[in-house]
Amino acid sequence: MFDRTPQEDLLVVEALVEFSHRERDRRPGRSARAWVMAKEIAGSHGLEVEDALGQLDQLSR
Repeated sequence: MFDRTPQEDLLVVEALVEFSHRERDRRPGRSARAWVMAKEIAGSHGLEVEDALGQLDQLSR
């Protein structure tokens, strides 16, 4: 497994969420899996997906 920093994990969560939303209608299975992965990664840091995305926004300011 790769050793990622918490900030890198936030970027991964963001990318998975964007993929999930974009592919929801075309590839619902992959979309759902991307959402689950985003939840798992965020959860590994004690966060919900929404909290992880909020932290990413704060870091980019």
